[in-house]
Amino acid sequence: MADSNGYIADPNRLRTAIRQIEEISEMARDIVRDFAGEVARTQGWPGRDDSFAREVLPSERKERESALETGENIAGAGEQIALSTLENLDNIEGTQLGALEGIQAELHRGRPGR
Repeated sequence: MADSNGYIADPNRLRTAIRQIEEISEMARDIVRDFAGEVARTQGWPGRDDSFAREVLPSERKERESALETGENIAGAGEQIALSTLENLDNIEGTQLGALEGIQAELHRGRPGR
């Protein structure tokens, strides 16, 4: 978060958020898996080769595949958000460490015996 004096980040809160995003992505994958299993049980309901089946099956298949793909994309997007946030966290912690080391170096510079 930016304020008038600089940039502030809370690594612990970011770690918590990353875990939550990962959990949401896992739940989304579970939902997609459950949906796929339930839909598979209903695939035969319109029949196989009669006129109704020929009319309904192509659109049903397309809708099912679209729903599964959308669910997978949502889960994948969550995973990518978590990974990107983790990379940002690594950068933040590296910057914080560098700043702290620089401060320590300046504190000890010019002081005899340290």
